[in-house]
Amino acid sequence: MISYTLKNDKYEIKLPSLTFGTSDFMRHDNDEVYFELLDTYCSCGGWFIDTARVYCDWLENGHNSSEGVIGRWIKARNNRDKIVLATKGGHPAMGHMDKNRLSREDLEKDINDSLECLGTDYVDIFFLHRDDTKVPVEEIMPVLNDIYQSGKAHFIGVSNWSCQRIQAANDFAAKNGMEPIRISQIYYSLAHASSSILGDPTLVCMDTKEFRWYSENKFPLMAFSPQAKGFFAKLAKGDAAQYLPEGQYASTANLARLARVKELSARTGSSPAVIPFGYLSSQPFFVTSVFAASRPWQIEENMAAQDLRYDEKTVAFLENKI
Repeated sequence: MISYTLKNDKYEIKLPSLTFGTSDFMRHDNDEVYFELLDTYCSCGGWFIDTARVYCDWLENGHNSSEGVIGRWIKARNNRDKIVLATKGGHPAMGHMDKNRLSREDLEKDINDSLECLGTDYVDIFFLHRDDTKVPVEEIMPVLNDIYQSGKAHFIGVSNWSCQRIQAANDFAAKNGMEPIRISQIYYSLAHASSSILGDPTLVCMDTKEFRWYSENKFPLMAFSPQAKGFFAKLAKGDAAQYLPEGQYASTANLARLARVKELSARTGSSPAVIPFGYLSSQPFFVTSVFAASRPWQIEENMAAQDLRYDEKTVAFLENKI
């Protein structure tokens, strides 16, 4: 599998090109099904699992469900040393997205609750799930540095932070001898989107400015929604965009890219579902695609892309530039 080594003064981990996301682990009584999905991902060569403290809080009785499943699976399989585990904290409470949770008290509570739920004494990466630019990085970075120094998180990451904020945070960390942010997670797919299209102003999506910064800094990225909720796979089969949630991606530009995906699929035999993974793995900086699946066969199909990489001409073709 295409991989990337993330390291600092204390730790080193290898990240694969395909990460299994667990935001759909919604039930506390469904371990058999979820365990099979996790087992399938690992048996196909994967080892990086992504979760979050807030996952499934939007559902009645959903609190702790995602992290809880993973914790029980790790205990049952006795495989903590064989996987890379990331979780996210600092997300605003559901229904109160305008009220940040970036205080020391909030972040320390989240990391401690996550560790208890996951049944481990550390996570490989602890992400801040959302940002609030009204909170200075000078207040946030000392808290994250303390979490790192405690050994509860081996690396620090951020989700839905702009490149400008990451740069400011890391400049402050460098000046003060603190552990910097070493990885980021934003929306990134062959299908273009924006926070307004997705209906959430707290999201950060890849755009020209972000792309330039990631490229110049060779900064590793976790791409969420890499398959654009199945936009390419479902529409390639002939499903009507207007009747799908994926229809929000059905811009003229994205439909043109869909045509290119279908053409490349016919030419190479690669499924339209996995071509977006190859596209992301072909960028000038490392990208691991965070995908979700509800069936083992979907995982098997997706994991066929773990070594998929395109040349510059094919990338330009998919972007409808040539």
